[in-house]
Amino acid sequence: MHRTRSLLSFLVLLAAGLNGRAVAAETTIALDDFSYTDTSAEPVDQSAAHERRLQAFMVALRRDIAADPRYRLAPSVQEGAAFKVIGGIQKTSTLVQWAKVAVIDVGARKVVMDKLYTFRGDNDESWERAEVFVSREVIAALAQP
Repeated sequence: MHRTRSLLSFLVLLAAGLNGRAVAAETTIALDDFSYTDTSAEPVDQSAAHERRLQAFMVALRRDIAADPRYRLAPSVQEGAAFKVIGGIQKTSTLVQWAKVAVIDVGARKVVMDKLYTFRGDNDESWERAEVFVSREVIAALAQP
């Protein structure tokens, strides 16, 4: 009985210690809304659809980063963010869009990721696939020492 209590006490202390370290290891990220530019010269005005897709992209990107327990989103760098994520998307033709994304280590004043992605299509599904890929890349860059 005493051994069981000791083991239980040890596990509770271990869990509390791990939980404390997880909170202490949390990195704060500032994530600005990405810009959007359409240079495709298509005759139909798609600005409302693009704005809606860009907003959904940003909501999903914030959700994906915040879902990782290592990171916490901050409203701005002034709120103590260790990293800043910036980017923009450009539609160059009916089928091709570019996403430029950078991750900046604020304290070191250093760009730790600067990538240009291309994605095909201009519908909800293509934007969702692009966001999933970009979020994985950003999280991988944040995890680098």
